[in-house]
Amino acid sequence: MISWMQKNNKFLVITIWIATISFIFTGATYGFSFGLRSSSIGKTGDIELRRDIFQMEYRNLYNRYNQLFHGQFDQAKAKEMKLEDQVINSMIVKALILNLAKDFGIVVSDEELALYIAQIPAFQNNGVFDKKVYKNFLKNSGLKLQTFEKSLRDDLIVQKTLSLLNLDALKEEVEALAISFEVADKLKYKILSPSDVNITISEENLKKFWEERKDMFKNPTKYTFDVVWFDTKDINVTDDEIKKFYEENSFKYTAKDGKILTFEKAKERVIRDLKIKKAKRDANKKYIAFKKGQIQKDETISFNIDENLSKEIWEDIKSKNVRDILKPKVVGSRYAILKIVDIKSPTVMSFKEAKAVVEPIYKESLIKENLAKLSDRILNNIDKIDANISNFITLRNIEKQNLGLNQQEKVEFASKLFTSNQEKGIISIEDKIIVYKILEQKLVADSNKSDIKDFKLTVNKLKKDVFQSNLIKELNKKYPTEIYK
Repeated sequence: MISWMQKNNKFLVITIWIATISFIFTGATYGFSFGLRSSSIGKTGDIELRRDIFQMEYRNLYNRYNQLFHGQFDQAKAKEMKLEDQVINSMIVKALILNLAKDFGIVVSDEELALYIAQIPAFQNNGVFDKKVYKNFLKNSGLKLQTFEKSLRDDLIVQKTLSLLNLDALKEEVEALAISFEVADKLKYKILSPSDVNITISEENLKKFWEERKDMFKNPTKYTFDVVWFDTKDINVTDDEIKKFYEENSFKYTAKDGKILTFEKAKERVIRDLKIKKAKRDANKKYIAFKKGQIQKDETISFNIDENLSKEIWEDIKSKNVRDILKPKVVGSRYAILKIVDIKSPTVMSFKEAKAVVEPIYKESLIKENLAKLSDRILNNIDKIDANISNFITLRNIEKQNLGLNQQEKVEFASKLFTSNQEKGIISIEDKIIVYKILEQKLVADSNKSDIKDFKLTVNKLKKDVFQSNLIKELNKKYPTEIYK
């Protein structure tokens, strides 16, 4: 699926836009339990959030992350990054636009959809749409025809709707952007790095540094719990239950390459997850009994904050107080019912305990302090010292300049240089400092038609992003979302 999306830029652009907007403006956490209603997981306005679309989108997003992680992405990372929530948020954003399209009467006909599919290179053979290639793609991807084409149709409706809301750039806006690329500066400059200063760390000064900041160096908060365990190994599950659970949650069981595992390969994990789901009611009964004092703890354990338990469990723990009992939490293949019996507040570390942590911080502060002093001396005497002289630098040619910086550093340097109104100054980039003076400045009027077109596209994109992000905020108010629990 990833290779298909990469080959089809329009589809990928709208997908990335939806994902970005949903991340910024929705940001909700749902904590799903997939015992959901029929074929839907929720509803936004009049648009159902379909389970089959969720599974397909989850698989696509999982595969994209897996590619970014060079095949090292797994379900543990997916859970940590709240992948399910990301997919749901993306679906909600798309549904908001679809509701608007429905109100406006915007549709995509069967002919438009067929033409779009026929033009996708991945489904062509010698430049001509091949139905066999298309069906093989769906089969190999484990996708149903109706699900895939419904998703494509929705994306086309979203694309069509947003295209009607475009705001073209004004001439003055394009010219203002173009001028910023035509300013050229010739510099006298010197680059400083940590190797340009010598530092000595004495025990006395290190201890003084710690004394002044010792409240920053504390032992972590420590929690003590009384625990009641509920094991799931004796929970009975039938073959039919296991198969049904796999079919509804197959997107969760993937290999390292992102492909969904077969039932047989995933069976052990499916059984474990199904047992956990089925055991929840009995675990809740045990929780109530523990809360009423009808059963005793199994053991007492102590953990430093954010250790040994999942991030989700710790988030819940942090919202509780001593003597509070948490509802059953999944730990491994069993449930833990935790009662907080003590919270030991952080204590200031002794100098001996903190030394290994303090020393690199002190060293970094010494380097920064000495570099700042050195850069000030150089700036004050820049007319008298030997330094590098650059060619004329513009935002357009910065990456081609030989300045002694890497590409990323050059771009950041140019960005800071051309947003400053100082004739000379100091610019910090990561662990480097550039001391500079502008020797000469001029306008390089070399913007051609292609450049003007690019500037217009940039302004259009900026205006469109602001407009569409505000649009999503308003649509959220007009079309409420319900997630089925």
